[in-house]
Formats: sequence, C-alpha cells, structure tokens
Amino acid sequence: MNEQEELSDAIIDFQVKHHVNDTNLAFASHLSVEKVHAMKTGEGEFTNEEVNQLYDYISANA
Repeated sequence: MNEQEELSDAIIDFQVKHHVNDTNLAFASHLSVEKVHAMKTGEGEFTNEEVNQLYDYISANA
C-alpha cells in the first residue's frame, strides 16, 4: 500500500467511525473541502504540511 492509499484509508476510516463528511472534516481540521477531497481521492494538489495537519487532527480525535 502506498502513502496515498494509506492517507485515503485513514480519511475514510475516520469519516465512517465519526460519521462526518468531507465538509465537516475540512471545517474541523481547518482545511478546505477541496483539499480534503483531493487527499481522499489522490487527485488535485495538496502539500505535505496539509497532509500532516489532517493526520494530526485525525490522531488527536481518534
């Protein structure tokens, strides 16, 4: 499994567990909906800092 698949799985697992959609996750993690969606699908642009910001949010709220 590559890093993109791991990121996508982490986002989806968190969303299912906590019943949140891309919009709610974006608002809570202080990222744009477009960034969250890009990370989830692997399409679009996002930085390592944004990925780390999302991982930090997910781990703090797991």
